[in-house]
Amino acid sequence: MPKSYAWFVAGVASWALAAGMHQVLFSWLVVGELRESPQWVGAAQTFQSLPSLLFLLLGGVIADRSNRRRLLLWLHAAAALAAFAMSGLVGGGALGLPVLIGYGVLWGSIQAFASPARDAYISEVAGPDLMRAVTGVTLAMFVASALGSRSAGLGEWLGNAPTLALQAGVLLLGMLPVARLPSVALPPRAAGERMALFAVREGLAEVWHSARLRPVALLVAADGLFFMGPFIVLCPLLVRDHYGGALRDLALVMMTLTLGTIAGSLVVLLRGGVRRKGRAFLLALMGVASCLLGIAAAPPFAVFVALVFAWGVCHAFFFNTSRTLFQQDASPGRRGRVLSVHSLGLLGMAPVSNLLAGLLADAVGPLATCAVAGAAMLVLPVLAWGTTPVASLE
Repeated sequence: MPKSYAWFVAGVASWALAAGMHQVLFSWLVVGELRESPQWVGAAQTFQSLPSLLFLLLGGVIADRSNRRRLLLWLHAAAALAAFAMSGLVGGGALGLPVLIGYGVLWGSIQAFASPARDAYISEVAGPDLMRAVTGVTLAMFVASALGSRSAGLGEWLGNAPTLALQAGVLLLGMLPVARLPSVALPPRAAGERMALFAVREGLAEVWHSARLRPVALLVAADGLFFMGPFIVLCPLLVRDHYGGALRDLALVMMTLTLGTIAGSLVVLLRGGVRRKGRAFLLALMGVASCLLGIAAAPPFAVFVALVFAWGVCHAFFFNTSRTLFQQDASPGRRGRVLSVHSLGLLGMAPVSNLLAGLLADAVGPLATCAVAGAAMLVLPVLAWGTTPVASLE
C-alpha cells in the first residue's frame, strides 16, 4: 500500500477513536445522567442523527469540489472545539436536555460533511487492491472505535467533563496525519455542475439508474431504518432498565459490537476479500436480524453481550461488501456524491429509526421493539434474494 494510505488510515483511526468516545458519552448523558424516558432518549438520538439526513448529500458535493485534506482539517478542528465547549458546560453544571440536543446536532452536522470526504479519499490512496484497502480502513476504524468506546468508560472515574476534554484532544492530534495526506487534483467540472442541488441530483440519479447499486442502496437504507435505532436507543435502555447497568456496562456493550466488526473485518482481510459480495451482503443482513431476535428473548447479560458481538461480525460483512460495491461502480468525478448515497442510506435513516425505536419502546418496551425490528429485517433480504440481482453481484 502507498505511504499516503498509512497516513489516511491514521487520520480515520483518530476520528473513529473520538467518535467511539462520543457515542458512549452522549448516550450515557441522556440515559444515565439525565435519566430521560425512552421517547426522549429516542428524540435526543434523532436530533443527533438528523443532520445526516439533511447534509450528507451536500457533503458529497463538497467532497467532490473541495480540497479534501483542507476540508478534513477544518472538520477535525470544529469537532474538537465542540467537544471542548461541551466539556465546559458539563463541568459548569449546565447539562440539560436542550444543551445535549444542541451538542448532538452540531456533532452530527460535522460528521455529515466528514464522512463523504473520507470515503471519496479512499480510492485516491488505496493502490491497486480496492477491496483490501476498504477492508483495511474499516478494520482500523472499528479498532479505534472500540478503544474509544472503552475509553469513554473512564468517565466513571475521571468524570464526564474531563473525558469530553480528552475526546477533543484526540481530535486535535488527528490533524497531524491528515496534514500529511496528498493534495488530490479535482476533476474538471461540467458546465451544469455549478449548482449544488443539480450535483446532488446527479449522485442520486447515478445510483438509482444503476441496476447493481439501486437494490443495494435500498437494502442499506433498510439496515439504517431497522438496525440503527435498536443499537443507539434500545441497547442503552436495556443496559439501564433491564440489566441495571452503569456507564462501564454501556461502554462494554458498545465496544463489543465494534469488536465483532473488527473480527469480521479481519476474516475478510485474511481471506483476501469476498468474491460473492452480493450474497455475503444479504446473509449479513439476515444474521443481524437473527441477533436482534435473540436479544428480544431477554437472555442473561453475558448472552446479550455475545449476541451484540455476533451482530458486529455480521455488520462487518455488510459494511465491507456494500461499500466496496459502491466504490467499484462510482464514476471518478462523482465518487463523493455516490458514496454519500451509501452513507445517507445507513446514517440518513437513523433519525427515523431512533425516533421510532424510542416511541415504540415507550409503548411496548425495548425487548418487543427488538423483536419487531428483527422480524421486519429478516424478511427483506429474503425477498431481495429472489427478486433482485444482488445475490449474483461479484
